[in-house]
Amino acid sequence: MQFLAPAALAGLAALSLPVIIHLLNKLRIREVRWAAMRFLLAAAQKNQRRVKMQDLLLLILRCLVLALIVFAFARPTFEKIAKSSLVAGDPLTVMVLLDQSASMGVSDGVETRFAAARTATLNFLEELPSGSAAGLLLVNDSYASPVSRPSRDLSLVRRSVELARLTDRGTDFQPAIRAAVEALRNLPGRREVHLFTDNQLTGWRALEPVREFLKTAPDIKVVITTPAASPASAANSARNLAVTHLKLDTAIPVAGQPLRVLVEVTNTGEIPADGVRLAIAVDDDAPSADAVISNLAPGGTRYVPLLVRLPGTGFHTLTASLPPDRLAFDNRRTLALEIAPARDVLIVESRRGPAPWQGTGHFLATALAPVDEESASRHYLHVTRTTAADLDPSKLSGYAVIFLAAADALPPPVMTALASFVNDGGGLVVMPGDATPAGVFLDAPWPDLLPAAINLPVEPSQGAIEPAPYNHPLLTLWNDPAAGNLAALRFAKIFSLDPLKLPEVSTALRLADTSPVIMERTVGKGRVVLFAAPPVPTWTNLPLHPAFVPLMHRLYAATARASSLKLNLAPGDTFQAPVPIEQLNRDVYVRGPAEDAKPVATGRTELVGTQAMLRVRTASSAGRHTVYVGQNERPDFYFAVQPPADESDLKSAPADILTSTGIPTSSSPSSAAPSSVPPPSTPLLTAQQLWMIALAAAAFLSCTELLLALRSSRSR
Repeated sequence: MQFLAPAALAGLAALSLPVIIHLLNKLRIREVRWAAMRFLLAAAQKNQRRVKMQDLLLLILRCLVLALIVFAFARPTFEKIAKSSLVAGDPLTVMVLLDQSASMGVSDGVETRFAAARTATLNFLEELPSGSAAGLLLVNDSYASPVSRPSRDLSLVRRSVELARLTDRGTDFQPAIRAAVEALRNLPGRREVHLFTDNQLTGWRALEPVREFLKTAPDIKVVITTPAASPASAANSARNLAVTHLKLDTAIPVAGQPLRVLVEVTNTGEIPADGVRLAIAVDDDAPSADAVISNLAPGGTRYVPLLVRLPGTGFHTLTASLPPDRLAFDNRRTLALEIAPARDVLIVESRRGPAPWQGTGHFLATALAPVDEESASRHYLHVTRTTAADLDPSKLSGYAVIFLAAADALPPPVMTALASFVNDGGGLVVMPGDATPAGVFLDAPWPDLLPAAINLPVEPSQGAIEPAPYNHPLLTLWNDPAAGNLAALRFAKIFSLDPLKLPEVSTALRLADTSPVIMERTVGKGRVVLFAAPPVPTWTNLPLHPAFVPLMHRLYAATARASSLKLNLAPGDTFQAPVPIEQLNRDVYVRGPAEDAKPVATGRTELVGTQAMLRVRTASSAGRHTVYVGQNERPDFYFAVQPPADESDLKSAPADILTSTGIPTSSSPSSAAPSSVPPPSTPLLTAQQLWMIALAAAAFLSCTELLLALRSSRSR
């Protein structure tokens, strides 16, 4: 049992009054002798036992009446008191936390969870006693602080709540709870933190650190309140399908050519999804490809491949979409990408005759540009073949990737230029062969470039490669049986590789006996890939395998000099891009993803070092953002904001998550977490009922005591 006004229990001291009066009455008895007294003595002795029992019963009844009156004033209740500090006019110092993460966008068809939580927050602020102070933090994967410290200007706090808006950001309760507790730590009086949220389970990733931190402030109470789920919300809660990932599954995206896009769809609802249409659109055009998702079980994930064509080079966006459901933000996901013009590739080879097929780079050149001579000039990869002797070190920076296909030893000036090329962001693929003795790679700068030491060639006892699945991105394509397999690959001879024990070194492919055959290393801004064999049939059948062409294209894409632009951002990240120096100090306008959005000025281009740059800070709305510099009618850039995929997981945490000792795992994805406290009126109503019962019992006992006292006085 708890009491809403425990100070009133001090009134129990009044129980001593009936006892004192009873004892004083005993002391006031006077003895008066008269003639007939001896005749009444025998009768008085017979009634003495009955009189004592009546007096004791009257004393007990009077004490009970006083105790019940005191209990009524103390307002007892058997319910957990959620707002004990809000009664009896006791001021409260509180930090209000309002969850504005994307999962709060779940709608019951009338209002979202965020709207319900905002209403509950405003009601809570209205019920605060006079003299209370409140602050406000808006919770997402970080937090915003409209009112960072408790203020007695509650109208300011209410106005800040009214202005709060739902975002597409993730959920992490730890930063906001820490900030709220720190804001209250050194303040006097009753202090509480009230979190209005859907209590999403993924928001408690740092649960144990939060629990440990709250132990440092045991006198600050944390209350979690969730919006009540309506019947309509419960009915709609069974369905939620989300686009959780979107990526380009084509090694080299080319304008006008079919591009394979892989869309990840997850069913976070409670019932299977069947017959749901998934569509993908390029830029602002109508959907150009679609697929139907059938029989996707609850909690299941489906990877759907779709083919699209991009109209030209430059910046583009791909948007995958599902039909609307109760959670809007995860029905669409946008990918921004840049299609570059044709790029140059250099193959350095050794030649044993005048014919192209007599060079060690013949199979490699054919795989990179599998077209005839007439079409080669129009191909998206311009392949140049040369020898070590003819290589011009001053022209290396003009290539995206350089392949050394069993080339002769490189001259020292070329090696110096090659090291600079890699450190500046270029890609280098080293395939040593017969013309390249292992000892060549002992001299600088090879040890600083290669991912492994190259030893003498050996004939492996098992020439087959390791079986799938493959974890390296270069080979994950062949985890899909529809793409074929690499089981037929054989290596008759390989250079023995001794991997360097460095964090930037990784192995992409091994033989069945675990000997590495493809390794990579990050060097400066570039990447170096090392093969244990050259692409010639006398060493391996790889050049004759159907996987050779896609593998070389993926290899090019993985090592090519990449754009420095980060086009796909998380909510709240900053987009930045270099612009021509003549655009310095021009206004930057950004149009958001909403259909009726208009360009809004976000700042000006600025000088960073010697480069003019534009920055778009804290873009948080999911979808495509269009950037204009100055008064350009045509966009200068596109970038996309992609919300975190785990925000679609609507599993809720238990109400006692902060006080229980266990680690929660999961709950029903559709059920909102029950509030850790009953609705505000529930404890007060229960207390009122007990208060009335206590007074009624006191009145009944008072009447009983009065009747018993009258009867006792007559009987004496």
